[in-house]
Amino acid sequence: MQKSLYYGKDAGDKINYLNIARDLSEINSRNEEITTRDGHVYGYLCRFKFQAAEGDAVSLYTAPNSWKMMNSFRKFHAYRNHMFAEAGIEGGEMGRYGRTMRPLLDSGQSVNGSNTLTAFTADSTHAVSGKVDYDEGSWEFTQLATTPIFETGATTSTLGTWADAFHLQICEENEFSVNPTDNSSGMYSRVGMIHSYNLDRMEIVTPDNSTSEVLASPSNPLAALRASGNQATGEVIDLAAEQESELPPYDQKDNGTSIYTPLSNLSVTPSTGGTVSFTAFLPAGLGRIYTASGTSWLLDVEVLEKVLCKDMN
Repeated sequence: MQKSLYYGKDAGDKINYLNIARDLSEINSRNEEITTRDGHVYGYLCRFKFQAAEGDAVSLYTAPNSWKMMNSFRKFHAYRNHMFAEAGIEGGEMGRYGRTMRPLLDSGQSVNGSNTLTAFTADSTHAVSGKVDYDEGSWEFTQLATTPIFETGATTSTLGTWADAFHLQICEENEFSVNPTDNSSGMYSRVGMIHSYNLDRMEIVTPDNSTSEVLASPSNPLAALRASGNQATGEVIDLAAEQESELPPYDQKDNGTSIYTPLSNLSVTPSTGGTVSFTAFLPAGLGRIYTASGTSWLLDVEVLEKVLCKDMN
């Protein structure tokens, strides 16, 4: 299997996207599924070689390889299959290349692929440019449809469309395309997978000092039994009470930092110009490249391995 991908960009936009699975599908004439048939998401371990003008900074952002990201894939995969089943559509009717999901990375990635880089190859008929893009295939990003939820008091004249059809994006918040004069709660244009997973899962309840769930007194008999002979029993139980009130060491907000794309690499080309190399893991094969100068550059991506995201933890 061909595992080397080559990209180039003329001066202009500072932000561009990568879709490794799509480009591997094109160059190898084989559909790359980014999840298993039961919804476990894959990622691609890649070696990058970036060549640009002197002193140019390049940043690579990816989806977080977190348990929230992985669970959001599993949940959306299951609910997507349920959506089709409820409409009477069986597996064989979902299309040969539509059995698994193909989400966007974030709100900045265009559905039509206009800001996603396309890998290229040499072609003898293109001797002047020396390359031709792989752009003949079709990579359709996943869409889902639900019945919209309307506010109380909505009338038949204000209900509008009876279904919400929206694209999936791994990171960032759910997005609405809504006319505020309507009595609709809003029709989704894009749905953030991690954000929706955060909203859907049962919240972690962490007691505070005002609740009766913490150990309230050093006379707790069960704790004291284990501390037989320990003259610091009261202090130990106070520590236990404080620990019960501790918040988890990560953001609990539904729309907090867990839904954003973390920085996977930051490199700067030498002051004399040249190349920088780094290795990064891209969940779902998606990445966002930001270059500080917006000048032209070349990128060589070698796909080292395709790995289930859960096996990278």
